[in-house]
Amino acid sequence: MKVRVGKWLRIVASSPAGRAARRAFPSAGTSPDPPNWAGAARTAYRFGCVYAGLYCLTTPQVYLAMRGGGMGRLQEAADAWAKLWAIRPVRNWMSVRVLGTELGDRFDGGDDPHTWAGQLCWLAGAAAATPVWSVLDRHRTDYATLDKWFRLAARFCLAGQMFSYGAAKAVPLQFQLPPSKLVEPLGDLSPMSLLWAQTGSSKPYQMLLGCAEIAGGLLLIVPRTASLGALLSAAEMAQVLLLNMTFDVPVKVHSFQLLLLSLLLLAPQTPRLAEAMLTERPLPAAAPADLFRSRRANRVATALQAGAGLWLLGAQLRNDWTFWKNHGGGREKPELYGVWDVTDFSVDGEQHPPVTTDGLRWRRVVVDSVDAVAIQHMDDSLDPCMAAIDMNARSVALTKMADPKWQVTFAFERPADDRLILEGDADGYHLRLHLRRRDLGTFPLVSHGFHWMQENSSLR
Repeated sequence: MKVRVGKWLRIVASSPAGRAARRAFPSAGTSPDPPNWAGAARTAYRFGCVYAGLYCLTTPQVYLAMRGGGMGRLQEAADAWAKLWAIRPVRNWMSVRVLGTELGDRFDGGDDPHTWAGQLCWLAGAAAATPVWSVLDRHRTDYATLDKWFRLAARFCLAGQMFSYGAAKAVPLQFQLPPSKLVEPLGDLSPMSLLWAQTGSSKPYQMLLGCAEIAGGLLLIVPRTASLGALLSAAEMAQVLLLNMTFDVPVKVHSFQLLLLSLLLLAPQTPRLAEAMLTERPLPAAAPADLFRSRRANRVATALQAGAGLWLLGAQLRNDWTFWKNHGGGREKPELYGVWDVTDFSVDGEQHPPVTTDGLRWRRVVVDSVDAVAIQHMDDSLDPCMAAIDMNARSVALTKMADPKWQVTFAFERPADDRLILEGDADGYHLRLHLRRRDLGTFPLVSHGFHWMQENSSLR
């Protein structure tokens, strides 16, 4: 009797037992049928998908990073994007009804009422959209395919932020320690200023922090290492959120959202990670995350993701480097750079001795950069000023940042490299100042450096 092997195999494969075997042991190149999601899981996924999508779509920091970051024209585009999604009447209504305050001016990355009202709006929008989506899509049993594409978008939104904040530290642009911070009393610093000064005092530390954040972003852009990137990003964002909370840095909302995004990407791997750390059983294989059924198509997709991620990082590093060279710590220091102690101070020809109760006398003039000068009074308070230093005309024009109407131009003489004489009219008086430049090496924060071996503690 002739045996029809092919027909017999088709009959076995089409039986219930055969279908169960295919699910348990899928053939090469195929994926097991996705399990049905519980109703609560589908509802939670819809809510999270809408809320995360709204946040990433409407946040100017995310938009700017996805365009390669930078200042100038791109920053203006990000501001325009923020205005597009401002929906100010709705936010103002939410702010008045829930927060009990009218909206003021918005500032980037801030935890102001504008930002908090926006979070409430997106939460309300997600809560309203979820039941509608649930009704329209009530017959769907899972979102395995949508989840792959959603996670791809979430990975790049998070990677863009890791590149943005990492590049600003690796370049070292974010944290600075200008000379004016060296003479400002510690007690006068805000917690955020103290954090900025502490991190800015060590460029290697700041740059290593930036490299760690960049590493998280690089791991995120490659599908095979995305889970490790999400784990590293979650650890870094947890630290950033802790610093923002404890030093009152007004980026708490955004850092919290980035931590949530990291945990969202890491969530499918949580059971595997817990089993690996808490038991001695072999680690189960991860579920396939391929976007397509074709191996070739997946290779192309992986190459495109890596290329797009490297472009984002390269653009961010290039923009930050250019800004650092032209406007940050990398630009050339002015000839008058440094801390200048006032040795003689006369008002309308009358000498004022260095008495701490004298409200007219200045204690120091600190030149932070070619366009930033700080005036330190006898009570050690600082008046930051915008400056225009003209070495050819021998003049210094100052405008107080706290009072733009206060403007004065001093003529200066320079009898020696470390001597300066300023003369001009300010506050209705004619001022003449003799100044001596202080060696920045006399500040331990600048001169101490690193030592492998120490005779005693440097704590002081």
